[in-house]
Amino acid sequence: MHDSLPLIFGLPGQGMQLRFDALSAVFLLLLLPQTVASAIAGMRGSAIFWAFVLGMVLAVLAGDAFTLIFGFELMSAASWLLVLRGDRAPAPLYIGVAIFAAACLIPALFLPASGLAFALILLGAGAKAGLAPLHGWLPKAHPAPEAGVSAVMSGGMVKVALYVIFRYGFLVFGNAAQPWWGTVLIVVGAASVLLGALRAVLEVDLKTMLACSTVEHVGLIAVGAGIALRAKAMGDPVLAALALQGALLCAVAHALYKPLLFLGAGAVKRATGTASLDWLGGLMRGMPKLGLLMLAGASGLAAVPLGPGFAPEFLLLHAVVAAAGTGGIFARIGFTALLAVLGLGAALGLSAAVRLIGIGFLGRPRTLAAAAAEDARRPELLGMGLLAALCVPVALLPGLVLLGLDPAVRLMVPGAAPLPFGHALLGLAALLAVSAGAAYWLLRRYGVRGTSEVAAWNGGFGRPPVWLPFGDPATQPSATGFAQPVRRALGEAILLRGGDPTDMLLWQPLFRLQLRLTRGAEYIRRATIRQRLAFVFLVLVAFLAALGLEQGG
Repeated sequence: MHDSLPLIFGLPGQGMQLRFDALSAVFLLLLLPQTVASAIAGMRGSAIFWAFVLGMVLAVLAGDAFTLIFGFELMSAASWLLVLRGDRAPAPLYIGVAIFAAACLIPALFLPASGLAFALILLGAGAKAGLAPLHGWLPKAHPAPEAGVSAVMSGGMVKVALYVIFRYGFLVFGNAAQPWWGTVLIVVGAASVLLGALRAVLEVDLKTMLACSTVEHVGLIAVGAGIALRAKAMGDPVLAALALQGALLCAVAHALYKPLLFLGAGAVKRATGTASLDWLGGLMRGMPKLGLLMLAGASGLAAVPLGPGFAPEFLLLHAVVAAAGTGGIFARIGFTALLAVLGLGAALGLSAAVRLIGIGFLGRPRTLAAAAAEDARRPELLGMGLLAALCVPVALLPGLVLLGLDPAVRLMVPGAAPLPFGHALLGLAALLAVSAGAAYWLLRRYGVRGTSEVAAWNGGFGRPPVWLPFGDPATQPSATGFAQPVRRALGEAILLRGGDPTDMLLWQPLFRLQLRLTRGAEYIRRATIRQRLAFVFLVLVAFLAALGLEQGG
C-alpha cells in the first residue's frame, strides 16, 4: 500500500507530498498512544506541544525531501522551545545538535544513493536519535521539560529519527545498500547499549536515569536494523526479517513503557519535590496506584519474562546468534562480542529497574516529603493506565503484534518470510505462579516478623530514635550505594572520571573550539578599517596565487 496525498502549500510550484505505507503506519501507531497519554496527563493545553507532535507526524508521512526536512525541523524547533521552557542549561547543546543533524540530513536527501549519502543520514538522524557517540545531549535535554514532553521525546522523537534511517537505509537507498552500512549501524548501536545501560545504573536522578535507558534501547533498535541491513545486502532475507522483527517490536515496546515511566517520574517529582532516588523511598505506601503502574513499566525496562521488553530482546539475541554464521572468522568473533555486550546491557537494565523500584518505592521514606507523598492525580494515572494496558498484548501476545508488523517487514525486505513467533504462555504463567508461591511460602515459613536481634556485622543496626517512626533511612541502601559495585567494576574502566567518555573526547573539545572561534570573530569585529582591508588584501593575494599555481600545473 503506497498512497500519496499532495498538499497545496510547500515549495513554489510544488506542494508538499504525504505518503502512507506500512512502515509509516507502524511509526504513526507508535506516536498515537504516547501522545494521547501525555495530553491526558496535562499537555493538551500547550500549543508548542501540538506543534511538536505535528512535526513528528509530517516527518513520518513525508512523501518528498522537502516535507521530511520541514517536519523534522519543526519537530526539532518545537522540542527545543519546550526544553528551553523547562531548563535553559541544556538548550544550547540541544539546538547545536539539531543544527548539526539538519546540516547532515539536508544534503544527504538530495544525493544519489551511495555510502556518503547513507553516512550523512546516519550522522544526522543518529544524532537526533541519541546514537553513540552523538548521544551526550540526550541525558541532559530529555529530563529538562515537563514529564509529558519528556515522555514523547524519549518515546516518540527518537523513533522518528530512527524511522528516517529505516526509510532511507531499506527503501530509498535499498538497492545500493552495502554490508558495511549494517556493520557501522551495529557498532554504534552496541556502543549505545553499553554506555546507556551503564549510565542508567549509575545515575541518581530518576528522569536522567530513564533518559540514559533510552540511549540503551535506541542502541538495541539500531543493532537489529544493522543486522537486517547487512543481511539484506548479503542476500539473506530470512535473517533480515528476523532482525527487523526484533527491532520493530523493541520500538513498539519502548514507545509504551518508557513514556509510562516518564509520566510516573513527573508525578513523583510533583508529589515529593525531588526526582533524586537518594531522597525517595517508601512511596508504595503513599502512592500505591502509581507504584503498581511504575512496576509495570519497570518490567519492560528489566526485560523479564511476561514483561513487554522480553520478547524484543529475545528476538534480537536470536538474530545475533543467527548472524554469527553468515560470515568468516571475524564475523563470528564480532557477533560473539556483540552477544556479550547485549547480555551485559540486559543485566544492567535489570539492575536499573530493580534500583528504581527497590530504592524509590520500597523501603523507608528518606525525607518527610517522601513520607507524606500522596498518589498521582487522576489524569496522570489515566494516561499511565492507557500505556500499561497497551503493554499487555506486547508482553503476553507478541506473536499477534508481529503479525501487525509483518507488512512493514515485507516492505523493507521484499520476498522475506518472517518467522512465526510465540511462546508457551500458559507454561510461563504456571512457572511464574509456582515461583511466586514458593517465595511466599519461604517468607512465611522462615521470614522474620517485626524486628530481630542480630549482630552488626550481619546487617544489624541500632534502634531508630522516636522521632523516626518509619525507621532510620540511613540504615538502608541508597541509590548511590546500590550502584557502587557496578561503578567500581565497570564504570571506572568504561566511563572517564565518572562521566560519559563522549563528554571528554567529543563535546568538551567542541566547546573549546567554539570558544576560540567566538574569540576570533570578536577580534575581527573589533578590528580597525586598516586591519580589515589588510585581511581582505591577503585573502585576495592567496586566492590569486592558488589560481596561478593551478593554471601553471
